[in-house]
Amino acid sequence: MRKGGFQVLSMTMLTVLVTAAALTVAVAKPKPFDKSDDAGKVDEPTKYLPDYDKLTEGGEADWTYFPAGSLKTYKSVSVKTFTQNAIEDHTDEAETAAKNGKKYLEQWLKKAGFKVVDEGGELVFDGNVFDAWEPSGAGRFWGGWMANPGCGLELIAKDGSGKVVAEIRHKARGSTVKDAVENGLESIVKDIAKVK
Repeated sequence: MRKGGFQVLSMTMLTVLVTAAALTVAVAKPKPFDKSDDAGKVDEPTKYLPDYDKLTEGGEADWTYFPAGSLKTYKSVSVKTFTQNAIEDHTDEAETAAKNGKKYLEQWLKKAGFKVVDEGGELVFDGNVFDAWEPSGAGRFWGGWMANPGCGLELIAKDGSGKVVAEIRHKARGSTVKDAVENGLESIVKDIAKVK
């Protein structure tokens, strides 16, 4: 091989390696919530979780943050009654969603292998409904995301000392708002189970 050909081949190989390394870094870094289309929506408050800027794309749930990484050491959990902070137009639906949050979260946590106790769990879950909707007749007719009832859910898990060990934000749909809550919490617990 001539010297010029070897240099071209070497430069081509170097370019391929640098490109592959750059793609690996780009793929490895998950998209953050604060750079997403979900952030900053006027009808979806971001005033419940302490670290919206640390949420990244989850697996089953839309956005997750596990500061300690793993939840393997926790066996028992307690779930508090959900709150809601939806905008005024969605308050009624959000209250309905919040009323169902605790029982569905307990149901899915049990199925994931946690022992659910009324008080004193090694993990304590607080939940919030940031949005809930029941589509109008026109919304159902025209389709799209808002064609089905749905809700936006947020969870914080704290250990016995009060340290936050999980933050999750997720939107879900269902045949009713109640069904959307159950579907959403099922997805959230699937992500929790992955780090359990």
